[in-house]
Amino acid sequence: MSIMHCSLLSLGCAFGFASPHDQTTLTALRALKIAQRRLRPEVRTKLLSVSSPRTNGNLIPEAWRFVFLDPATSGNCRIVTVAAKTSSEHPDTVEAFSSAKTESVATSHAITQNKLAIDSIKVLELVRGTSKLKGVRTAEYRLIQQRSGQEPLWILHFYAEGEEPIVEFRVGAKTGSIELVGNGEKKG
Repeated sequence: MSIMHCSLLSLGCAFGFASPHDQTTLTALRALKIAQRRLRPEVRTKLLSVSSPRTNGNLIPEAWRFVFLDPATSGNCRIVTVAAKTSSEHPDTVEAFSSAKTESVATSHAITQNKLAIDSIKVLELVRGTSKLKGVRTAEYRLIQQRSGQEPLWILHFYAEGEEPIVEFRVGAKTGSIELVGNGEKKG
């Protein structure tokens, strides 16, 4: 069954507990902690994927979508969207994810959350350190675990003007190893 048939919980967040500098950046791992507070304890550890909609020009996402395995729902998963907005439900954020690729819950592997040492902002720093990203206007982030026991991977797609990505990077969420997909070059 596709994730599009899963339960959807959309929420916003206000960062009254964060410093003023931190209020401007909603990283994936910070948003994950917020999302987990909305779930039953037995579902919190069953994270299947993390994704962002296409960003604006600063390449930093303002919203994150988390998919958790939840056999108690009709679609066997729960989708939680956390946005850096003060409203409890922000229609623009939900709409931004409407074009997101669907995936099969049956073929997804739970992400080993204790191996998530590299957050989304650090992933961007690592990629920028290896490439100039000339002509890049927007980005999409995705965190998955391809197989049980393997390192979770950040997959970043960078876009210029069009709908097709111009470059893809895969970054290890534990080690920070970087792979530029397309030309076979691997850095680490």
